[in-house]
Amino acid sequence: MNLFFPIIGFVLGFVFSVTMVSGAVWCVQITLHRGWVCGTAAGIGIALAQFIWSLLAAIIVWWLANYSENFDWLYRISAALILGYMGMTVFQSPRFDTIQYNGPLKGFYNVLKATFNLALAMPMRLAGYTSLLIAVSLHLRVRPMEFTFLLSLGIGLGSFVWWSYFTLLATLFGKRVPEKISVHSMNKLRFLGGTIFLVLVIICIAPLLPGFH
Repeated sequence: MNLFFPIIGFVLGFVFSVTMVSGAVWCVQITLHRGWVCGTAAGIGIALAQFIWSLLAAIIVWWLANYSENFDWLYRISAALILGYMGMTVFQSPRFDTIQYNGPLKGFYNVLKATFNLALAMPMRLAGYTSLLIAVSLHLRVRPMEFTFLLSLGIGLGSFVWWSYFTLLATLFGKRVPEKISVHSMNKLRFLGGTIFLVLVIICIAPLLPGFH
């Protein structure tokens, strides 16, 4: 097995998850008010959805690689536009005012199912992951079909580690830190997530610039 793909997938899954600010807030909310078991279920639910979206994106990129010699410029411009749009939506997203959760959702399976369904109902993630894989030039060479699963497996694991980080923080410090401070910290993720998208745009279009080697 080529370990390059799950490793690079892990990094991409971890980094891309940083941009999903609402997911981090949701994991914190559920952990604080339903316990770490349910917080873990929320993380698994999001990670499973990201695995599916990234798998579909990897298959698309695998197919696009057949034509990358002639259409690399088109792929990169399209991906840059999508990533730029997603970055602006993160920058302009409303600030969070609370991390309280008063909904009826409880229990490992119920939280897992509800979170998975919600995360899967975001088809823009397919465009996002496809653009991400193009940005890091995974479309430039045709690879064995197995690369799609290995890459997506790594992305799912990287995503789960990111959500587990917030579940752990909420478990250890959620009851000790005033809500105002926690909300302020969570809102900082909006700037970080938007900045990541802008960096990805630069990485995506850099090969098209004159003098790039």
